[in-house]
Amino acid sequence: MTPLIFLGDSLTDFHDWANFGEHHNAGIAGDTADGLLYRLHYTLEKKPETLVLMIGINDLLQNQDVETMKRNYKKIFDQVEAIDNVLILSLLPVQAMDQTSQINESVIVLNHFLRSECAVKEFVYIDLYSLMVDKNFGIKEELTSDGVHLTPKAYRVWEEALQHHLKNSL
Repeated sequence: MTPLIFLGDSLTDFHDWANFGEHHNAGIAGDTADGLLYRLHYTLEKKPETLVLMIGINDLLQNQDVETMKRNYKKIFDQVEAIDNVLILSLLPVQAMDQTSQINESVIVLNHFLRSECAVKEFVYIDLYSLMVDKNFGIKEELTSDGVHLTPKAYRVWEEALQHHLKNSL
C-alpha cells in the first residue's frame, strides 16, 4: 500500500514532491489521458490511500477534442473511485498567444467539467487555475519557464494549495 500517489504528465513528473512524505510520483512527461488510462492499473495495484491527479494539457496541445477528453476523464474517474481520497487538480492555462487561445478556452471548459464530475464522484477538486491565470487567460509569466512547464514559484503555489486540501481531506 502506498500512502500517496501523484499521477499526471510532465507537470507532475518534473517536481520533487518530498514535502509530502512517503509517496510515489507516477507522472510521465508527455503523457495524455489515453496513456494514463493504459497504465492506470499499475497505479491501482499500489493501492494508494490518496491519489492526486492532473492530466490533460498534452491532449489539448495535440489537438484532442474536448468531448473525447471528457469521456476519458469519466473512464479514469470510474477506475479510481474506490480510492479513499481522490484529489483532482484543475488544468492550467498555457501562455496566452493567438495560437493558444483555443487551448486556453478548452482548459476553462474542461475545468468546469472536472469540478462538476468531482461533485458527482465526491472527489476533491482543487482549483489551481485561478491561482495561476493572468488577465489574458494564460498562465502568469512568472509561473512558467516555457509557456507550459512550471517554475519553482508555480510549484510553491501548487504545494500550498495541495497541503491545504490534504489537511482537510485526510
